[in-house]
Amino acid sequence: MAAPIKAYTAFDGTEVCTQALQIAIIKKKVGSGSDIAKLAAPKGAQILYNALRVGPRLILRSAFELLRANMVTRVISVVVLLAIDKFSLIRGRISIKQFVINVTLALMLLVGGTAGWMLGSHVLGLVLESLVLGIIAGIVGAGVLSAILTVIVNKIIHLFVTDDTEDMLDIYSKAFASLAEENLLNNEEIAEAKENIAMCKQLVQDMFVEEDKLAFAAVTLCPHVEKQVENRKG
Repeated sequence: MAAPIKAYTAFDGTEVCTQALQIAIIKKKVGSGSDIAKLAAPKGAQILYNALRVGPRLILRSAFELLRANMVTRVISVVVLLAIDKFSLIRGRISIKQFVINVTLALMLLVGGTAGWMLGSHVLGLVLESLVLGIIAGIVGAGVLSAILTVIVNKIIHLFVTDDTEDMLDIYSKAFASLAEENLLNNEEIAEAKENIAMCKQLVQDMFVEEDKLAFAAVTLCPHVEKQVENRKG
């Protein structure tokens, strides 16, 4: 593994590497597994009670009605997603490159869901010789295969092209690196500044519509850098 590339020497004589200056989307923390289980358990018990109360025949009939509309539902979902993306493209909220990526991923959801349903309901249903198990396998297969196919295609796409979020984060990183070097922030100050930057997808989208994106990024990041300098002097 290659050694990290030195960016500059901080005010206290420590070295700052370029990797430390990269800006990333902050993922919001969600509840723990136990918290989710606590919320889901009462609903799960209610669903089970309702299933036992209405009887398996009604459940099976409802499942058939759902599956008849399954293909239509998937198509409608893709159309809605593409309509939203088309609207965003017209408004200048995403690039044509991002629109093509979104179209490809939406189609993968449709293809993967349909293929997963066919594989699960028809193939496994025949193997298991059970209509009910075939339906269950179809539902699971549609979800699993569409998710897997989307992840694979997404990774392949990103081998050749970057999306809007990556492009905007690269500009944010350049602006932050410039500000950090101008003020000779050390690694601790950089880490604290980055922790206080509420970098989210909405902020990235807001930046995309700006004509001078680098200036917008600098204005956004400057208060966090200045705060570290003020704390240092204090």
